[in-house]
Amino acid sequence: MNVRLSLYGLIFFSFLKGSTLSDLDSLKIGLQFFRWKKIDVELNQFQYGQIYNSNLSVFFIDSTDYLIESKEQDIFVSGNNIKTFNKNTKQLIIDERLPEDRDFFSILTGDISGVSISNKRNEKGLITFSFEMKDFGMKGTISVTSGNWHFENLYVVYDKDNWINLQLDSWQILRGSYIFSEFGKDAMEVIDLRE
Repeated sequence: MNVRLSLYGLIFFSFLKGSTLSDLDSLKIGLQFFRWKKIDVELNQFQYGQIYNSNLSVFFIDSTDYLIESKEQDIFVSGNNIKTFNKNTKQLIIDERLPEDRDFFSILTGDISGVSISNKRNEKGLITFSFEMKDFGMKGTISVTSGNWHFENLYVVYDKDNWINLQLDSWQILRGSYIFSEFGKDAMEVIDLRE
């Protein structure tokens, strides 16, 4: 009887211990919420004394594919392949990046390998962390909604003259079909930098 109670106690304790998520795990799960969703964001960028402001729509298709739409251009990232379509010139540029390359949109897909977080703060219904990706020289803060850990704001500092701030405006379920091979079929000029 005592052995059985000890065994049940050990199983119960293991269950409790195994069910608590680390902040990094919670962040990853919260960010993955936006897979198969479209988010509208406001992008503010400071670059060498100039401030740029743009509204973007980002379509998170799965864990490695996302489409970024703006007034001037659309960028489709599929794994290591990138297509950029200039809406004014109808030019399509095809390129690829190194397998380990990532950007801040990669983080928003929930790909936070190599990310370290610190300095957790609760502020007005948001949880804010400092984060760093040493391999990419990327650091800043990320804010998520308290309770469900869904993305709200990302601030990335590259150096004192370069930073980006991304603020969530709205989101909706992704509708339609987004196929990398079909993207840019209406281009008048194609430049393939992979060759």
